[in-house]
Amino acid sequence: MIENKLICLVFLSVGNFLPIFTGANTVHESDSIKSPLYIGSKFHYGFIIPHAEDLKPVSESNIWGLQVDISKLGVSSKAWSNCNCYSRLGLSFIFFDYRNPEILGHSYSLAFFFEPYFNFKSRSRLSLRAGIGLSYLDKIYDEVSNPENLFYSSRISGLLLLNLSYNYVINEQYQLNLALNYNHISNAGAKMPNKGMNFPTASLGLDYILRPTKLKSQEKNIGLRNRRLMKYSRIFWSIRSVEADSLYTRKNNLMIGLEAGLIKGLSNINGLLGGMEFSYDGSFQEISNRTGEEYSPFIFSLHFGHAFVLGRITFTQQMAWYAYRPFPSVSESFFQRYGIYYRIGKMINVGFSLKAHGHVAEHMDMRIGVEF
Repeated sequence: MIENKLICLVFLSVGNFLPIFTGANTVHESDSIKSPLYIGSKFHYGFIIPHAEDLKPVSESNIWGLQVDISKLGVSSKAWSNCNCYSRLGLSFIFFDYRNPEILGHSYSLAFFFEPYFNFKSRSRLSLRAGIGLSYLDKIYDEVSNPENLFYSSRISGLLLLNLSYNYVINEQYQLNLALNYNHISNAGAKMPNKGMNFPTASLGLDYILRPTKLKSQEKNIGLRNRRLMKYSRIFWSIRSVEADSLYTRKNNLMIGLEAGLIKGLSNINGLLGGMEFSYDGSFQEISNRTGEEYSPFIFSLHFGHAFVLGRITFTQQMAWYAYRPFPSVSESFFQRYGIYYRIGKMINVGFSLKAHGHVAEHMDMRIGVEF
């Protein structure tokens, strides 16, 4: 089932970061200091981006949502080493009303997030949150009853989120936050149609803090600036589906590939990235077999982009060019790739990435490799 594959993908991704969330709860210097626990709520208001002409008629309403969070602020030396900063890890339950009940309905989402703080010494604190999760959608595409909803066709789909927050510490136990959020819902290309829904929101929220503690400066690990070049290579894989037609049943196909590249540090946390990817896509082979056309299932691409490295956590944003793309359905010359990775030990890194053409997500994959 498509939904089962998405659930496994999210749980595997959460498992990659779970050691951070369940790690030591105490400061290295003192076993008596426990990590603060945050319980918060947010109200969202925003809009849907109509990234294709046929999506405009169902993208005219302003949406609203409610969110409840529970998270832990890591204060141990081990937690600090994950990003050279204080950071929160937690879970969010998010409800969105898309204000179009007959076509788009509502979503109910559960997401795991990582949120590093850029500063911590004043009452005003900036943070960046990235998250992944699952959404249950109560209105999906149906060729008879709901043909206008081209955003998503699986009741259970993936959720990616990114937000920039301004946090104001009112006192030891309360924190106000104002955030700009970017949300994306997609089934990662597992079932069509899947143009994906992109919807930015602004949110206002309040956090209640259990076990508050005073944050102190800690020693930073060596950053990118002190490295000549950071090299990496990874293998990646995903399952892609080819839909049923009058002659064939729906079939799941393996997509597998290899990437490699270099990161040149511009500062301790920012770097320029250059690399390449080579992949085999079994869904291309399946379509070629069905049509009788001789198209190669292989793709080769060259990448350039930015890496945001916070200790063990790396975020990447890349623009890629198809150097070899024989399959005709890939009409664009360029695509984007967004990734998040966690380093285990000194060399191993695991994570996931999303491939997109403009605002349209193509698929999500899992990745494991080495960096040195």
